[in-house]
Amino acid sequence: MKALKIIGITLTLIVVAFLGIGLIVPSYEYQSSIEVSAPVAKCWDTFHDVKKMNQWLRGFESLTLISGDSLAVGSLYEIVVTDDGHRMVMTEKLTEVNAPMRISYELKNEVLTSEYTFSFEGNSPTKITSRYKITGNNILWKSILFLSKSYMTGSAADQLSSLKTVIEQP
Repeated sequence: MKALKIIGITLTLIVVAFLGIGLIVPSYEYQSSIEVSAPVAKCWDTFHDVKKMNQWLRGFESLTLISGDSLAVGSLYEIVVTDDGHRMVMTEKLTEVNAPMRISYELKNEVLTSEYTFSFEGNSPTKITSRYKITGNNILWKSILFLSKSYMTGSAADQLSSLKTVIEQP
């Protein structure tokens, strides 16, 4: 009986500590950069080429303009991605455009809100930098996402590496 009490208290403390992460760290930021041997215009154009997105954006299925004009601030898109057999439908709002140097979005789904920016600096080589701010939609997701920070950071680096490969193709 004493062992069950100790196990119960330990499990309760673990759950409280886990959920406490979401209270203490409601959001977090990370970034990744890569140099690409191509002019900034080619980098910008390839980044926005929907026909090539499945080559560098893992699980990409579709990007559909829902409202507004293409590449205009305030435009709303639906993006569909399949990851490990799970299909995710997300909305993406364009929040800043400074072609061909910088573009920012706000992405929302049932799990999180992500504010992210891609910047393109220099001109062959072009430095592409992605910056993300991730906020879970509830205390459970805030904790889970914070503990997934290294995975998310690695995924951003992998995404840029794949984008580089697509851009540098002849």
